Amino acid sequence: MVLKTFDNLDQKKRNRIFREAVREFSAKGYAKASINAMVQNLGIAKGSIFQYFRDKEGLFNFVFSRSVEIVKDHLKEVRKTTEERNFFVRLEALLTSGVQFVRKHPRIYTLYVKIQFEGNLGFCSRMLASLRRESFEFLSQLITTGIERGELDPALDITRTAFMLDAILDRFLQAHMLEHLDAGLALKQADEDTTRNWAMEIVGLLRRGLEKRSQRL
Repeated sequence: MVLKTFDNLDQKKRNRIFREAVREFSAKGYAKASINAMVQNLGIAKGSIFQYFRDKEGLFNFVFSRSVEIVKDHLKEVRKTTEERNFFVRLEALLTSGVQFVRKHPRIYTLYVKIQFEGNLGFCSRMLASLRRESFEFLSQLITTGIERGELDPALDITRTAFMLDAILDRFLQAHMLEHLDAGLALKQADEDTTRNWAMEIVGLLRRGLEKRSQRL
């Protein structure tokens, strides 16, 4: 995916190439993205890209994989900073920090959205499936911990619960970033307080169905 010639570059130049490639792929998707446009903006020879990544697919693989690592680092930080908290507090933190993340990294989120509509490209589908597995495993672990701590109903089906939470989290981010999926709720322009209130309401609804019965009394 990444050739040794790219690893030999200094970090500043590697970061410039990553940022420019994210910009181009997130704006146009994989199929319409232009290597010519990238190298022109970077001020490097077109042949350099092929020396670094072999081909366009190799460059895209690098961009997507690094973007996933950035997402994973974010999730690890959320998990670390909330590990002593109640499951529902952790879930609320996931919702609010997720919105903060995609607003801080809008091109990474746009890249994810773009390639969902390029499902005819087999490697894009495999990448999306990998990302969904990462999210599913992360949520499954949170649910398992919540059950072990006595915070969640032990009768919960972890697989189905993780699937549901993954769908809710994904839809919450979509509403904050994509106006046509906002449903007229003004979430795309929402401030931090509005986002937090929405997260609290959603978590409150989920608590009624997921919390261990003895906790509800």
